[in-house]
Amino acid sequence: MGEGRSGAGGELRRFIFEHHPVRGFWMRLDDSWRELRSYRQYAPAVETLLGEAVSATLLLAATLKFQGTLTLQLSGDGFLKLLVAQCTHDFEVRAVADAHAGAGTARDFRELVGDGRLTVTIESQERATRYQGIVSLSGDSLAACLESYFSTSEQLPTRLNLIADTRSAAGVLIQKMPAASTQGEAQAAISQQVWEKAQSHLQALEPALLRDGDAQQVLKSICRDQDCRLFSPTAVRFACRCNTSRVEGVLRALGVPDGQIGGK
Repeated sequence: MGEGRSGAGGELRRFIFEHHPVRGFWMRLDDSWRELRSYRQYAPAVETLLGEAVSATLLLAATLKFQGTLTLQLSGDGFLKLLVAQCTHDFEVRAVADAHAGAGTARDFRELVGDGRLTVTIESQERATRYQGIVSLSGDSLAACLESYFSTSEQLPTRLNLIADTRSAAGVLIQKMPAASTQGEAQAAISQQVWEKAQSHLQALEPALLRDGDAQQVLKSICRDQDCRLFSPTAVRFACRCNTSRVEGVLRALGVPDGQIGGK
């Protein structure tokens, strides 16, 4: 495994399970998350969800090979009106949320978002193409909703663990990839066991470890006795490239109704 704690801005790292079709990504934002937060104040529940969304957007972008942007959008009929997080192919992130005044009283994810949908939009600069996947907000957390997205849109078994507070935002994503055609039944059974254990270990991660631990510490807790390879870090940073009118233009281009843009 590699070494090192994340940089002050933010860091993303890929890892794989040797000899098994399982891969993953770990990320954490420190200064970049605090800089993003400084642009606008939110109720604690909204801020936490915003941090989780930023983390998720980075992890989703890491699973792709593309030139362009990936946008994650949540809209519902709960206290949260709209949340949008966006990541470029070179891992520059930005995000914004809009919520009703009572959002601070929301007791959990379901009460905060209500019934609605989660939309993932991928825009490729190379091919001038646009892909959009939509799933209902049917889970009890953003991670659960995204797992449903991967199941229905990408058809890849995927698990996430996300966390955010006032100091940092962090997350881990693991995926079971298609097995090689040369993999026999016995090896496939072993790989399935490895995948099931990795899911269990990810779910059991201590919040403090996910929030404060470095990639090597977190990976050790997920992989346990498996041989895993941790790749070199990629820098992540907050980059707000738009003024208010341009942000509103982006939201309209994504199909957000005018009534949901710039509301109080």
